Amino acid sequence: MIDNIRKYWVIIGFLCCFSVYASDLGIMGQVYPIQEEDFLEFIMHRIAGMQSSGEWQKIESEFSQRVKIHVDRPKAISGIKKCIQNRSWNHDPSIMVPHDFYDTTGRVLAKAGTTINPLKYVTLHKVLIFFDGDDQQQVAWAENMHQKLLGSAKLILVRGSISDQVKRFHQPIYFDQEGKLVNKFNISNVPAMVKQEGLHLKVSEVLL
Repeated sequence: MIDNIRKYWVIIGFLCCFSVYASDLGIMGQVYPIQEEDFLEFIMHRIAGMQSSGEWQKIESEFSQRVKIHVDRPKAISGIKKCIQNRSWNHDPSIMVPHDFYDTTGRVLAKAGTTINPLKYVTLHKVLIFFDGDDQQQVAWAENMHQKLLGSAKLILVRGSISDQVKRFHQPIYFDQEGKLVNKFNISNVPAMVKQEGLHLKVSEVLL
């Protein structure tokens, strides 16, 4: 009984304290409503101001120019050097099938773990020529090889301007983006060439 009475007075005391702290303290100063400009409206106003001043058109022009430069001259492949010694090796393009392959009728064409050499089924008709478009000696070599191969070469840049080489060779020019091909064939020096010989690919780094 005594404990219940104590609890009752504790609760009463707590409510009294809360009413004191929750009482109206009055206005301490002038109160203003919070006015915050919508972020999207701020951006649109900023763009409108830039358009009227001509700054927006300048930014668009600079961005467009940067895009054109990047498309015409992608990032050069790091680690690729000019060849200082002739070197050749064979590359086996065989791959291991990761899972079962089926034809349209459900028949298994290749089981998982099977090793397949794609050169048994397709032929690499063109010789892959890798060169640095900023090195005129390599460009001249690529041009000479292109003529010897009677146009059956696929020209691949590791550095340089694509449009410059298109004007020179009058045919599509490729760029080994991120070095995926040179890494695949373990090429570390250019100029280099890859051609099919039987069921393997012969890779050659050429000293000029």
